Amino acid sequence: MTTLPDASRRGLWLALLAALCCALLPAAGMAAGVLKLSHAEIWLRGDGRTSRLYAENAGDTTLYLDVEQRLLRNPGEQPEELTPIGEVRNPTLLVAPVRLALAPGQRAPITLKELARPESPQVWRVTFRPREKLLVANDPARAVAAPLVVSIGYGVLIYQVPAR
Repeated sequence: MTTLPDASRRGLWLALLAALCCALLPAAGMAAGVLKLSHAEIWLRGDGRTSRLYAENAGDTTLYLDVEQRLLRNPGEQPEELTPIGEVRNPTLLVAPVRLALAPGQRAPITLKELARPESPQVWRVTFRPREKLLVANDPARAVAAPLVVSIGYGVLIYQVPAR
């Protein structure tokens, strides 16, 4: 029987270990919630026909969302002037809910309630921000964890046109 030199054996073991890690990687992949929105733009023309907006979790863990509604004061210009709904004097549109939790595979309707018809066209930006909480262990022996919040926004533009 022939024996391999130490360097060759070490290389073989490293190759086997790398192959084993690659084989197990998909099974131990990071789980995450994946947000899917039914529309990127919605037009509210005042004719009674309203598109429905849905938020769906296509991932494999619960997805926690903050929903932020802001009035776009200068459409098409940069930088954008956005006013939070709480600072708009007489808002003509209300989006609800402002917080949402979606289980894996769950789909939830987002309510678009027209409070009044605007006198001039208005553009609203609705941003959905998933709250991802990652726990990072600094010391495995003490299991000290530091929360890290990652915030990526997914936006929908809502165009609200005046009554004719």
